[in-house]
Amino acid sequence: MAKPLRILTVVGARPQFIKAAALGRALAGPFAGRIIETLLHTGQHFDADMSDVFFQELGIRPPAVLLPSDPVQASHMGRMMAGIERTIGQDRPDLVLVYGDTNSTLAGAMAATRMGVPVAHVEAGLRSFDNAMPEEENRVMADHASTWLFCPTATAVTNLEREGMSDDPVRSATRRHPRIALVGDVMFDNTLHYAAIAGGRGVLHDLGLEGRAFAVATVHRASTADDAEKLGAVFAAFSSIHAATGVEVIVPVHPRTARTLAALKGNPWNGVRTIAPLGYLDLLALVDASKAVLTDSGGLQKEACFLGKPCVILRDNTEWLELLGKGGSVLAGTDTERIVTAALQMLLADQAPLPDAFGDGHAAEHICEVLLRTA
Repeated sequence: MAKPLRILTVVGARPQFIKAAALGRALAGPFAGRIIETLLHTGQHFDADMSDVFFQELGIRPPAVLLPSDPVQASHMGRMMAGIERTIGQDRPDLVLVYGDTNSTLAGAMAATRMGVPVAHVEAGLRSFDNAMPEEENRVMADHASTWLFCPTATAVTNLEREGMSDDPVRSATRRHPRIALVGDVMFDNTLHYAAIAGGRGVLHDLGLEGRAFAVATVHRASTADDAEKLGAVFAAFSSIHAATGVEVIVPVHPRTARTLAALKGNPWNGVRTIAPLGYLDLLALVDASKAVLTDSGGLQKEACFLGKPCVILRDNTEWLELLGKGGSVLAGTDTERIVTAALQMLLADQAPLPDAFGDGHAAEHICEVLLRTA
């Protein structure tokens, strides 16, 4: 029997825990024994509501390595890299796998590069073309440090080709000549897998939403969540949507957003209900029963599309261009009037999006197949 491939997977934020679940199912199933994974949690999201709950409800093995958290971003980045380098030195993995575009993604890619270990980047090739976004810098740098670039969409492949990267199956995969693979989206895998499970949960009953019309909204990006004026404009839009339609807007509040909202308590937002952060399954059930989604989250944009819900993107750009138009999403930024106009148009249109650009629901298996064939 061939020696198993040993990978160190670096996660640290809510979206990465969810994505890791898809690969974890493949590694426990058809690829058991052929790929051995060690999971490292950087501590980027370290509170129970944003971290522990996802491991528990998605059945993900607890991380083998948990790095200490640090509320100061600059020093936390250094600590993450040091902890990842230390783990690489001890475990000697064949490759380091990272997801998405968070600080944990960049820390994992940089640490592996410094240690001479190849990197596999899941969700490679995404571009918002907004260099002011920290996520854009993270994803570009991770891509250019990687040996394997696993793209969720054809657009992502095109973006990499525009930056001078192209797949050459004749050459061995290296950082200079990376392997580019269109595998589909692991989040699509997860939505298909978990939607039926989520529907049996009691979150709608617990929130008193059974049989009621409501929308789901999330706001967590620093550019909005840390800006009281912008955040107030977004919540004013939510209230106006309720006034025009009777649709209540349910907002699971990210810890970052809660801090800014605390300074805006004097503002009455009728028809807007803030709740504690939800686990992945409860949020999936909430979105599935909703009339629409309003969000600045890249992951929730896609989940809305996968579940056939119109989505108002609370940003001026998106790295998921496939969601616009037939994908059922529209860009509205943080301007109150734009958000309200977009939401009313989408609620009236009642047209289901078409999630046909994100693969066949087996992205995790395709990733494993490529790694075993080329690593």
